[in-house]
Amino acid sequence: KSIHQTGFRGMLEFLIRAFFLIRRLIRKNHYDLVHYFFSIPTGLLTFLVGRSLPFIVSLRGGDVPGYNPGELQIMHRLLTPVNRLIWRKANAVVALSHDLGKFARKIEPSLKYHVIYNGVDTELFQPVSVRKKNIFPLQILTVTRLLEWKGIQYLLEALFQIEKKKFHLSIVGTGNFEKELKKRTKLLNLQDKVSFLGPAEHNDLPRTYSQADIFVLPSYGDSFGQVFTEAMACGLPIVAARSGGGQDFVENGVNGFLVMARNTETLVRTLNKMMSSATLREKIGRTNIQKVKRNFTWKASARQYADIYKRCLREYKNG
Repeated sequence: KSIHQTGFRGMLEFLIRAFFLIRRLIRKNHYDLVHYFFSIPTGLLTFLVGRSLPFIVSLRGGDVPGYNPGELQIMHRLLTPVNRLIWRKANAVVALSHDLGKFARKIEPSLKYHVIYNGVDTELFQPVSVRKKNIFPLQILTVTRLLEWKGIQYLLEALFQIEKKKFHLSIVGTGNFEKELKKRTKLLNLQDKVSFLGPAEHNDLPRTYSQADIFVLPSYGDSFGQVFTEAMACGLPIVAARSGGGQDFVENGVNGFLVMARNTETLVRTLNKMMSSATLREKIGRTNIQKVKRNFTWKASARQYADIYKRCLREYKNG
């Protein structure tokens, strides 16, 4: 349907094209295993290809029924038994966060899963010297698809309540909730304090992050939130909702703050605290750079996947 929404037709077209491609590849190459990202629709290919090879499934969020609010819920409910069957037959299931894994286990109580986070390219995502920070107006940034469950409407409401402070919010991204957010910005009389910048090129994001003082995204449906770790790598303190995968890597008060999901009041209090202390922002920013380098590199993610591959192959051959 769009860059943000595949729709049932798009998924069906993918399956048809992928079926012929994967069959051709398996005949041509000597693979040891198959790794499906997303159990639905990608994992459905295992029924078309057969069990000639062991397979691994990585759950990403949108493929777990009910996890992402409002996205293809009817289809997910209908396919829940198929989803559970894919998970049970998989040689290993990997979740993008503990929150996502626990949610999936509610659907399939016997599910055993591993957690492997996305990595960050720390060669690209690092602080860029573009402006002197901690000068007014304070720069607040959010980078996201503009969907209802990303929670930007609550951020706008919170900023309306602290409008007397000098700040500017930059919103990078686009999506089907953009018109509603612009309408709400106008109703709250925040046009002079909020900018909708549209989508950004991936390589331009480090500069965008580095121009900000605080990164805020009160999403209540993200299984991980790649933008959080990118912002952290660029030295930003972050504010996230106490919901979804952000809880896995935000230690409240240490490397950012967690606020109640869909709650303006706690967002106002947290923003006031962050906006009032440059020392706090700088301390958290330094902590975040080191945290990403320790825990969120692509090399670490690759090593964890390689270990799972080896274990699955060993068990499959012995089995």
